[in-house]
Amino acid sequence: MNMNMNMNMNKNKVHDDIIRDLLPLYIDKVCSKETEALVKAHLEVSESLREELDKMQADLQIPREEGESNRKDFEAMKEISRFWNRSKWRAFLKGAVISGLACGVLLLGYVGLFRWNIIPVPSNVIAISDVSRLENGKIAYHIALTDGYESNFSKFEMADDGNVYIVPYRPIIKTKAKVKIAVSYYSAMNEMDYFYKEKYGEDREMEALYYGKPEDSILVWKKGMEVPAASDKVEAWFNPQ
Repeated sequence: MNMNMNMNMNKNKVHDDIIRDLLPLYIDKVCSKETEALVKAHLEVSESLREELDKMQADLQIPREEGESNRKDFEAMKEISRFWNRSKWRAFLKGAVISGLACGVLLLGYVGLFRWNIIPVPSNVIAISDVSRLENGKIAYHIALTDGYESNFSKFEMADDGNVYIVPYRPIIKTKAKVKIAVSYYSAMNEMDYFYKEKYGEDREMEALYYGKPEDSILVWKKGMEVPAASDKVEAWFNPQ
């Protein structure tokens, strides 16, 4: 009897060892249906095999959970990296745009204040002298600005009544001249008469010439005005030979 019991125990041990070897296949569900049924039958009667099965499944579950956690952490890191890169590029582009706008504003401000001639020179600093007739019949005159500030831009304004206005302009922030009289030169009116006829027709004549805006101007010459002959100095200016 003892011998039979020992044989049965050895037989059961062998069966347990075989089933134990089959447990990984059973867990991964890669064994045949017959093998699966055999393992299940042994698990029902063997507590030790059930404990080993639970341990194997637990050991397998932990790495899977850790792997899933690691994968999620990796995806989170990738998303943070993508967000950082997007934010960095957005910040760079935003900074570039703001810098460009700031430079543009500064440039426009500089041009507007120092270079853009938009302020008309008032008539009280315009001095007209030596209005005279040259030997060729043209009317000449001398123009000077007496406040010591430069003006290097002027434009014509013409009216239907025959009046022509030459308006000198300056920037908002004026530039001090190196000499007391900032603008000083002789000029003849033939150009103004030419532009007037070009605008209103050859049958029209310029009636008067002013310096400054129509509402704030100084007379240079008007039709019928007594004009003396030009001095040798004035003639030499227009005819240096």
